[in-house]
Amino acid sequence: MGESLPRLPDPGGDRSLWLQEALAAEPGEPCPPLDARVVADVCIVGGGFAGLWTAIELSEREPSLSIALLEADICGGGASGRNGGFISSSWHDLEGLSGLYGDEEGLRYARALADQIVETGEWCERHGVDCWFHRDGILWIEAGEWQRGRGRRQLEYAASRGLANEMVPLDVEALRALVDSPRIVAGGYVRDAGTVQPARLARGLRRVALSRGVRIFEHTRVTKLVRRRPALVRGERGAVRADQVVITMGAWAAGWPGFRRTFSNIADYVVATEPIPAQLAEIWPSDVGVVDGRELIYYLRKTDDGRVAIGGGTSTPGFGGQVGRWSTHDRRAAEVAARGLQWLFPQLEGVRFTHAWGGPMDMTASWTPFFQTLAPGNLHAGLGFSGHGLAATKLGGKTLASLAQGLEDEWSTLPVVGPPVRRVPPEPLRWPLVRAAIWGLESGDRMETAGRRRGLLRRALGEAPIGYRAGIRALRGRAS
Repeated sequence: MGESLPRLPDPGGDRSLWLQEALAAEPGEPCPPLDARVVADVCIVGGGFAGLWTAIELSEREPSLSIALLEADICGGGASGRNGGFISSSWHDLEGLSGLYGDEEGLRYARALADQIVETGEWCERHGVDCWFHRDGILWIEAGEWQRGRGRRQLEYAASRGLANEMVPLDVEALRALVDSPRIVAGGYVRDAGTVQPARLARGLRRVALSRGVRIFEHTRVTKLVRRRPALVRGERGAVRADQVVITMGAWAAGWPGFRRTFSNIADYVVATEPIPAQLAEIWPSDVGVVDGRELIYYLRKTDDGRVAIGGGTSTPGFGGQVGRWSTHDRRAAEVAARGLQWLFPQLEGVRFTHAWGGPMDMTASWTPFFQTLAPGNLHAGLGFSGHGLAATKLGGKTLASLAQGLEDEWSTLPVVGPPVRRVPPEPLRWPLVRAAIWGLESGDRMETAGRRRGLLRRALGEAPIGYRAGIRALRGRAS
């Protein structure tokens, strides 16, 4: 795969392409740090998608609520402004969701996720948020004979549940008419999916939240949470006393008491090319997103300014849930993503990569988020979005709003409400286990791409996370 080393800037030196572009287009009004004692009905910790959607949902339901939102960086500065920008349903994982939550509840959750895609587009249009929203679906491509048949099981299961129209197989000619990669040997199309410029969406959410009276304090790191009624959320120079507290910090919550074994922190890296609109008009005439069929998938999409952004191919684990340079400065991981574009589109040889960035994601053992109310009953957490946050955080905003309001409704009774279905292994075991699994997946993909077998050791290591999740499903099935 791609003998030449791609030339790209060092990741971590600048903000993501998404944030650079979004801040240039709409800087937004200042939100100074918290420097006083504030009283609020609800305090939200974390200014990414989950926190902002929760704030907006609460403000729509009860306009009189006093809401304070604390963000350690700027809104969208975390995973919400660094991801690949895919907003997708979970039809491809319906069998897994059904195994975890039961046939009916798994389907209910999957349908609710799919609904968020349409609602996001409508919400953006209603509020004038230009986040480059394209509901054009996603292609899964099998790039090479060794990937052939990877999507068959998901197709067959979706069809068995009456969802044959949601995941549609396409022949090679139809696939290459949408995305002309010479590596494609098979694949299909997922309708309920699309792409966005994620930082533009985050900044648009910030603007709408401010217009609804939500008080946002950026550059405010929470130093302590006093669990009582009312709760006290301390920052470095101020504090918020609130009746209800919502935690939506994503990967940054891993170091907090009570969350150290709820998920692992894993970093993904994305790179973007220079604008190449003329070349893309020939080889990629649609706005469909693309994922391939390797174990550690590549995911790639066009941008409205004529670039290609691609991520995946490897991941980087963090030790003990801490967030540091490993999640933003791993050049090798960024190079793996860039090589993926060279491999899939050899006709783009010589195209420059102008941006590279990484960010941590909160990955649960079940690969699904959890929404949990903690003692003394006024603390609510929405975490573990596991790399699928664009749709799940919007749904999570409704769920967290209902939990904060003490409601029993369709959102607070979703199957993802409650503690994580299984805890992740403790440190110091977790880091070497995750690292070994990533090595098995990445090196196995690399060997099969080169026409060699991945071997028993790589296969066993790579299949360990899948086996762990399958074991969770089996245990829950026996319990139910």
